[in-house]
Amino acid sequence: MATMSTPSFAERISFHDSIETMEVDFSSLTFADLAAVNTFFDLVDERLAQSGKSWYFLVIYSDCVISPEAWDRFAERGKMANLKHGLGTVRVGASSQTRDTIRQRAELEAFRANIYDTRDQAMLALGEMRKRRRDFKSSAEGTFLRVENVSLRFGGVKAITGVSFEIKRGEISSIIGPNGAGKSSMLNVINGVYHPQEGVVTYLGNARRQMRTHEAATQGIARTFQNIALFKGMSVLDNLMTGRNLKMKSNFLMQALYWGPAQREELEHRKKVEEVIDFLEIEHIRKTPVGRLPYGLQKRVELGRALAAEPILLLLDEPMAGMNVEEKQDMCRFILDVNDQFGTTILLIEHDMGVVMDISDFVVVLDHGMKIAEGTPDEVRSDPTVIRAYLGTAH
Repeated sequence: MATMSTPSFAERISFHDSIETMEVDFSSLTFADLAAVNTFFDLVDERLAQSGKSWYFLVIYSDCVISPEAWDRFAERGKMANLKHGLGTVRVGASSQTRDTIRQRAELEAFRANIYDTRDQAMLALGEMRKRRRDFKSSAEGTFLRVENVSLRFGGVKAITGVSFEIKRGEISSIIGPNGAGKSSMLNVINGVYHPQEGVVTYLGNARRQMRTHEAATQGIARTFQNIALFKGMSVLDNLMTGRNLKMKSNFLMQALYWGPAQREELEHRKKVEEVIDFLEIEHIRKTPVGRLPYGLQKRVELGRALAAEPILLLLDEPMAGMNVEEKQDMCRFILDVNDQFGTTILLIEHDMGVVMDISDFVVVLDHGMKIAEGTPDEVRSDPTVIRAYLGTAH
């Protein structure tokens, strides 16, 4: 049995640059406690950080024993290494017990087990992974927004499972589905609020496993929320000005003194906000505290704050929820005008099927976290699976 010394561990980590693969050899090792797990993975993390790049992982499990007390920590450290540096993992030679444990965790945490009997099988699988990544990277060039095999879970609850779809620039697209289908979770993945356990989001040709919220905002992604998220004590104008924060260049001191460049910048941002106010026809409430406004107007102000950021991609989470018929008609008109006049690509969640079918170019249908259909409104409306899962009856 191998000793648990650091030199022994170092010999078990090797890099194969020609195939972008880091090989980790757990064969004949016993991980009896948390200390052994942490010692090994500390070295793995160190070597990965020194490499300065991402790798495919080839993990050898032959005669490896992981005690029940160490499994949670072992899985957690492996998962973190994958999230930070991994392009994909294949596993070789695991015992029946280890296979069962890995597969159970894979099902629970929405990742692929990729367990093989021989090294040759694993190498072929790695070759397929590299090919898919090259093809995906090639096809991603020029892609506006693509969601590829995204899975997200919270503990034992699977919010999204293996969902893929593509949004074209300049279109209005909708995500529909019953309550709890994973619609809001998908928007949160796209703009970086949630980080999926598996999958890739490609935006403007850049593929990412994780997007941070500030990165999403600086790259032109803005959104509204299912529950209104405005500063109720501030005026409409001041709320819309917060949508310009990322575009402000002057420092805090200059803004506080309202002097020189900061004053000129403030006037420029105020001009942009006034244009949004005119566009949304809310001039009469521009100085009214948001908390005093009726619900429908608050939703319009939230749309205005998102528009003040001059988004390339606008994510709308149930923009018409709780509105009466007249308010819905106004909101539909504004969404269509934003798309037409500004060329903004829009992805929205909405339960009103009349609205979705009238304004959407493309529709994605989710049910229990899985995609069950996609296509034009007419295609989705007539899909038997959608009718059973969501619409209830054919119209």
